[in-house]
Amino acid sequence: MDVVLSPIGEPCRWQLRVDTSHPVLFDHPVDHVPGMVLVEAARQASAAVLGRTEFLPAGITSEFLRYAELDAPCVIDARRLPPETPGEERVLVTGQQDGTTVFTSTVTARPDLG
Repeated sequence: MDVVLSPIGEPCRWQLRVDTSHPVLFDHPVDHVPGMVLVEAARQASAAVLGRTEFLPAGITSEFLRYAELDAPCVIDARRLPPETPGEERVLVTGQQDGTTVFTSTVTARPDLG
């Protein structure tokens, strides 16, 4: 129920899974995908890329460039970035809809946080 990524058969790429009946991610009626759904997609994509089953990010920096619409597929891409400090891992996650980037997130992980 809490999974927001659906595999599309390509490594490090998923389709955003939008369940408007989710009681937390869609806590009120909206006409677009809420930002917290996109941030959760970034967290889940980072966990997958890093090979972690449990994952609490040390930090997430996001930029929302346009609304992600409910009526078109949104593809989530994730790739590792070089660490900024020893021991950390970073992942760049982007969401694209109709060939246009709707958001980017840089997710930072540390070994002691899962």
